[in-house]
Amino acid sequence: MGLSEFEYFQLRPTINLALQSLHILHRFPGFTYRRERGVAVWRGTLQPRPLSPKYRVAVRYKLSSYPSVKVISPALAPKAPHLWSDGTLCLYYPKENPWRPDMLIATTILPWTALWLYYYELWLDTGKWLGPSSHATDPNLQGGYANPNEGDGKIS
Repeated sequence: MGLSEFEYFQLRPTINLALQSLHILHRFPGFTYRRERGVAVWRGTLQPRPLSPKYRVAVRYKLSSYPSVKVISPALAPKAPHLWSDGTLCLYYPKENPWRPDMLIATTILPWTALWLYYYELWLDTGKWLGPSSHATDPNLQGGYANPNEGDGKIS
């Protein structure tokens, strides 16, 4: 029997927002930080390849929850794969718990986002998602379904 989300998050010490922000702003100096309605939001640009466009992204994170990422600009292509219905990126399969609150967003979520953007560009070129996909056979998670990681907020 699996652990509840509450039990799972209680097992490990949570890295506080100040430390998360310190690492993000150090490793990604073009990013900015703000708190919006009790949620930490970092915004900045990522460029997965030298000839890629610069993607403006926003990372939302509330302690004892999962970070979520949305591409602000340029707009993603219609029917882009590996997106939740709220437009946030599907960076990992939540049932596998690859992200934990004792991990740094700067060394996990942001590099995973750059990698997602790289595979997105390959998808634009080939029409096939060439990146890892542990939920390829799960009909509840492809093509825009509710994000179990994100509650109510919007990123803009």
